[in-house]
Amino acid sequence: MDAAIVDGTAHLTAVTHGMMAAGGWRDQRGTNLLDGGCPFYGTYETADGGYMAVGPLERKFYTEFIELLGIADRAPARDDFDSWAALRTAIADRFKERSREEWTAVFDTSDACVAPVLSLREAPSHPQLAARSTFLDHGGITQPAPAPRFSATPGAVRRTPARPGADTDEVARDWGVTSLIEGNPS
Repeated sequence: MDAAIVDGTAHLTAVTHGMMAAGGWRDQRGTNLLDGGCPFYGTYETADGGYMAVGPLERKFYTEFIELLGIADRAPARDDFDSWAALRTAIADRFKERSREEWTAVFDTSDACVAPVLSLREAPSHPQLAARSTFLDHGGITQPAPAPRFSATPGAVRRTPARPGADTDEVARDWGVTSLIEGNPS
């Protein structure tokens, strides 16, 4: 078997390569729909220093997004690449007018594809992640639950994450590198 992470990672770019072949992707970083170039696919800072993630790629979601954001009357055309800088500024300026919590409430029940950017400590308490048991507590440490989930063979966390250096002796013995074993005079 030949398995390499780089091959799996390359496979994840199939859509991008298809878009480039069809003329829908420029081979220049930061100028495309999904690489940070698009002003309606990214993150924006809020008045309190929080962030909101924005991703209304489809027109109907985008329309709802700019309406709820309150810039529908002045937003440049979304399909005009030359106006993307102005659109990014309009979106950024508007998000800076309210806190992350306030914007979360505005978009909470909408289909505008906007959500708060949560910290690692906040994410496990998010209602959707909590309902799915996406995170679990094992040995006093909150961590992601095993994925994917199979009904016939459910996964389980059997150990807490290793602390740096916790298993050095065991690994060194297994690999035959005895010079790494603590207390070894060699």
